[in-house]
Amino acid sequence: METISTRERLILSGMEEIRAYGLQGFSLRRVAKNCGISCAAPYKHFADKEALFAAMVDYIKVKWHESIDLGNSMKHGVENAIAHLACSHIGFLCRNPHFKSVLLIKETGLDTPSAAEPIGISITAMRLFVIYGRKHALLRDELRGRIFTVRSLIYGAAVMLGSEEDFAAMEERLYASLLSALK
Repeated sequence: METISTRERLILSGMEEIRAYGLQGFSLRRVAKNCGISCAAPYKHFADKEALFAAMVDYIKVKWHESIDLGNSMKHGVENAIAHLACSHIGFLCRNPHFKSVLLIKETGLDTPSAAEPIGISITAMRLFVIYGRKHALLRDELRGRIFTVRSLIYGAAVMLGSEEDFAAMEERLYASLLSALK
């Protein structure tokens, strides 16, 4: 059995804290208590709660990038590659529901702009969208609209689908919807 570091436990507990209480109700003391450490211990790992939040975002980014696998989807065109990547992202969020609380947060209240910066679109997805935009000779605003549509489908489905089983049952329909949005 793999033991996780105190830093990682704080990150995961922080995600659960945001899910349960939001940013406004976030308590670093409660996070520490849930990890079984003193209320001063988190400051050995993070300067403040904004630094912990930034670490949560970075943690999710790393986990997402570790899970990306485009497989052979590019052989079937850029639209298929984007749809495959989007479905992978939905599945990733369904397998890791505690990440949703950080990615889908709607509150503000962080003191530093970098900590409040959204995850944004991955470099892999951005490259695919550049290829897609060139292929279809889309203007910048048109491409942004398509990206917005795909991201809306990703995050909407991730919120509506509660589990990996729900995702598995809907994966083919989601894939078809994504392809339709890209045509």
